[in-house]
This record gives sequence, C-alpha cells and structure tokens, in this order.
Amino acid sequence: MSEIMYFLSKIIWIVLSPLNLFVILLLISVLFSKFRKNIASRIFYLLSIFFFIIIGVFPTGNLILSKLESNYPVLKDMPDDINGILILGGPTSYYLTNQHNQVSFNESGERLTEAYKLIKKFNSIKIIFSGAQHTYVANKFFREMGINEDIIIFESKSRNTYENILFSKTIINPEKDEKWLLITSSFHMKRTLSVAEKLNWKLIPYPVDFRTGAGKIKFTPNINKTLDHFNSFNLAFHEIVGLASYYFLGRANKMY
Repeated sequence: MSEIMYFLSKIIWIVLSPLNLFVILLLISVLFSKFRKNIASRIFYLLSIFFFIIIGVFPTGNLILSKLESNYPVLKDMPDDINGILILGGPTSYYLTNQHNQVSFNESGERLTEAYKLIKKFNSIKIIFSGAQHTYVANKFFREMGINEDIIIFESKSRNTYENILFSKTIINPEKDEKWLLITSSFHMKRTLSVAEKLNWKLIPYPVDFRTGAGKIKFTPNINKTLDHFNSFNLAFHEIVGLASYYFLGRANKMY
C-alpha cells in the first residue's frame, strides 16, 4: 500500500504542479476550441490567464512561503542539554556530486552547513541524517569537512517527509525526555513537526533555508520576475498540498 501511495502522490503532483496545471488549462481550452465548444474554450482560456497573473505576475508564492516561515524564525535560545540532531535530506544533488566528485548543493544547502556548525559545537550527541540518495552526498560533505562520519547515522531508505521521521525514530528509539533538534527548511518545518507529533516524537525546530525576509511581503505585480514567482509558488503549493494530504492520510495531526 505504501508503494502505491508513493507513486500515486508523484502522479498527482505532476498534474498539480503549477506550471503543468497552467499548460493543462491552455490545452483544455484549445481542445474545446477544436470541437467548437467556444464558451467552454473561453472559460478555460480565461482561467489560464487568471492563473498566470496570480502566480506569475504577483508574488503569491512568496506570500505563502512567508506565512509558513513566520512561525519558525531562527532559533536563538539553544538548549544546552541536547541529546541529538535530526537532519532532513534534500539539500544536495546526487547526480552532480557523483559526476564531478564535488559536493553539489541545491538551494537547501544550509541544512548541511548549519548541521556542521552544530556538530562541531555539541560533542558526544546522537546525529542522524535522513534522506535517500542525499545520504551519499552528506557523508562526503561531512567527511571532507573533517567530521568522522562514523558518529553520524545515515538513514537512506526514506523517500518523503513521513518516512524521514518514521524510519529515523525507529532507528533511534528516543526516550520521551530526550531533546532532539530538527534541521530542515523553515517553510517545511510545520509539516515535519506535525508528522513527528503524530508519531509521538517531540522535536525542537532548528529552521534553516529561509526563502523570504522578515518584513512584510509587498503584493505588487512584477512581470520581470515571472519565473521566480512561478518557482516560489511551486515550492509553496507543494508544501500546502503536502500538509493537506498528510492530514487526510492520517500521517500528520495538523493541516494548517
């Protein structure tokens, strides 16, 4: 069942991905036009234009990301008695790292750089990195930065956030009073903590990889940033869909 749900989620996201959805709306409009269904064609054409303006011209994605990040600012009061650190995968490119034999980050590289700082700061604590092929790159990164990779558990079977938390908890089997830091992107923190809460694992958020500033987002049109706006909305919408689907699948306690 888990395999079916995994592949089903991938297929659904292909359809719901904002850029793909925009193209689908246009194609439906063209299809109706071919069959001389002019009213339906115009409706879908107008929907696609409206969709493009809201997502591509206005910074709607940044607005959503700002709302997601606002609840998880930088952790200022660090607990002294940390028992462990859970680092979620996603910040690297396995393909490029393997091709060039150099650690290749993507936009979430702070998950590893901040983790490196914490590992250097806290001695003799448990550390687990969770995230499929990202474990290969993370291992290489920590090793090249002078960290003994033997002190880090690399969980490589998980394929999504739910499995990150589930598999990591199974490996660690933490006590209820243990204090664990969770390192992941700020906009991704709500969904991750909700999963952890569902699985009875209390984690302390250590947000990284911020995509918006601390100030208020100006909701003004800018056609020159259309691609950036689409990328931001794609990221934000993916998180919203993830929050909703996890809640309805019983994998998380909260949807918002």
